[in-house]
Amino acid sequence: MKSFMSLAVAPLVAAYNCPSSGSWIHASCRVSVTANAPCEQVMAEMKARVDGQSSGQWHDPHNNGTYSFQGADPSDPSGSLDFQRVTGNKKYTDKLRFDFKDTGNQCEISGCSASQVFSIADFSTNYCNMRMLYCSSQDGCHPVKFDFTVKETEVDPSSGAGKNPQDCLKVAQTQSFMAPSPTQCPPAGFDTVKDLDLNKFISKRWYIQQQMAVNYLPASQNRCVYAEYQLREKSFWGYDVSVHNYAEEVAPPHKVHDSGKTLCAKVVDKARGKLEVAPCFLPTAAAGPYWVLDYSEEEGYALISGGAPKETGTDGCRTGTGTNGAGLWIFTRQQKRDEALLQKVRTIAKNKGFDLSVLGDVDQSDCSDAEAVALAI
Repeated sequence: MKSFMSLAVAPLVAAYNCPSSGSWIHASCRVSVTANAPCEQVMAEMKARVDGQSSGQWHDPHNNGTYSFQGADPSDPSGSLDFQRVTGNKKYTDKLRFDFKDTGNQCEISGCSASQVFSIADFSTNYCNMRMLYCSSQDGCHPVKFDFTVKETEVDPSSGAGKNPQDCLKVAQTQSFMAPSPTQCPPAGFDTVKDLDLNKFISKRWYIQQQMAVNYLPASQNRCVYAEYQLREKSFWGYDVSVHNYAEEVAPPHKVHDSGKTLCAKVVDKARGKLEVAPCFLPTAAAGPYWVLDYSEEEGYALISGGAPKETGTDGCRTGTGTNGAGLWIFTRQQKRDEALLQKVRTIAKNKGFDLSVLGDVDQSDCSDAEAVALAI
């Protein structure tokens, strides 16, 4: 019988030119991937994502790690790239190596990621280290320069390591900073903002940085999303606010979804930030809740939900996923993603009892004023 040590280390190093590690026993993963693009573009895209961390064009969706480019092997005629990734909590470092080979109009990628300390289980970290540098918009990722489709032909983690793609697009929460999951939904004492200045709140455009997928706004439209509001003369049905939402498809050619002038909101409780939204031609009895849970004009953020989170999720409470009584959104005044601010609002949402696993990133990195997206509520 092979020992767990040989399963964890030896085959990967022997077969895939894996990076060395300071620990003989360490978690690792190797991948074989076919990209529908020339290797020159694949390599350029990987480097663009890593470089994009400093400019705000890209961030690591897997627990907000930090990548750095370590160089290329000049002795490799086909091309190779070396990277290093530090985990979001700054505790661990992994090393990555990619080798590339053009085959016609495609690029064959061989990759390996290795932990640098003693480890067996890695919760898919080494796999995600690599996947986040080549995945496409169809995979829920956010390319910077080139958006090409890929097919993973082999994913081989070491014994005890994981390979779940769903682990790659989420941020882990820690109990030291987050409130424990509630025992009832909605949580006891759940409430909205107090003393909302509605005029200030609707005075400028809101950009959506993260949002929950609902039936009228699927994750496939998580690109350039924004929302705008304007006071209006009370309509026949009693609506007080015009609502303009806009979003684009993630996949090229980025089809636009624009609500135009079709949506309206009724102010239910101005001070507590409670409104109801529906198509303007429907009576307000058919409108769904739009609640401002937290808001700071000075810091430029707002936390919005489609009412109280009445359903039990995997790690907290959640709203529904239909039309009314559905949705969770993180708004910011600035279109450029501010990671520190985003994490602050996520913490606020978690402390209110929400299951944060429902939130998906919105790509705001390549949007013009004419295209900037909305379809938030």
